[in-house]
Amino acid sequence: MDLHYIGVNSRGRKEWAERELAAPYRPEGLVMEEWQVEQYSPFVEGIRACIGRDLTKDELSIVAWLSGYEPSTIDSIMSLIKSANLYGKENN
Repeated sequence: MDLHYIGVNSRGRKEWAERELAAPYRPEGLVMEEWQVEQYSPFVEGIRACIGRDLTKDELSIVAWLSGYEPSTIDSIMSLIKSANLYGKENN
């Protein structure tokens, strides 16, 4: 995760760019409003803790997309990841 503060957008909301998701069509990275970053950061950190490694660019892109959903949806997905992690630990 490489978040960089951009500033305030025309809607009065703070914006951040995830530089790890830079692409030729968005060289500054994926731009997210602060509310989404507040969901994205702990989501990424929680997944990292469960899988024991940094996420790939594709994985970060999926997490960024999912972080736009309702917090209850994100919590449900994180619950599944945690359950899979626990199952893996108990069955190895």
